[in-house]
Amino acid sequence: MKNLLIDGRIRDVEMDYLSKYFNVKKLPISNYAYEQISAHSDIFYCRINDKIICAPNAPIIENNFIIGMSKVERKYPKDVPYNACQIGNRIIGSKYTDKTIKPTITVKQGYVKCSICVTSSNSCITTDYGIYNILKKYGIDVTYIVEKNIKLLDKEGNPTKMQGFIGGASLVFDHNFVLFGDLEKLESKDRVLQHIEKYKLNLVDFKGMDVNDYGGGIIY
Repeated sequence: MKNLLIDGRIRDVEMDYLSKYFNVKKLPISNYAYEQISAHSDIFYCRINDKIICAPNAPIIENNFIIGMSKVERKYPKDVPYNACQIGNRIIGSKYTDKTIKPTITVKQGYVKCSICVTSSNSCITTDYGIYNILKKYGIDVTYIVEKNIKLLDKEGNPTKMQGFIGGASLVFDHNFVLFGDLEKLESKDRVLQHIEKYKLNLVDFKGMDVNDYGGGIIY
């Protein structure tokens, strides 16, 4: 069974589902980032070619992890050195990305992985228009959504006024598209559904629940 690093604020029903497929390792609230993102896996970890690159001050570090050069700090852009992602053989990052990761496509948005849900080796959904425009130029099939109904949480797990992103509110594995909440809660539900149906992904969502941004999850 593979491991999954994910925000410890996930709800019981989400934990029950994920535990069927993964050894779930809940990340604790950290003092190294502001509380809404302080347990997000995409703040402290980045998966590239099945290797996990992590911050020297990541809450969980295992022997096979590659330790990056940059510590995560509370103030932007020092909280985003590991917030990058991979689509096929392309690595998407920003000028703030840790040197260990070596992006092949650079975007202006520092919260790269937060803003991108990777759905195949050549497709994604993004909540960032700048990312949408750049990735399109590289021939990546990008669905752009505008979405205000994704929640970031305080340290107790309560919704805040801060807006979350699609990359942090979802997890794709084994042809499953897991949304951390109810798709019906999203204004962009039709565009999201159209995209995941195009790529033959099975929708897993949690009926009646707000959509929460947990920083996605890191599978290894």
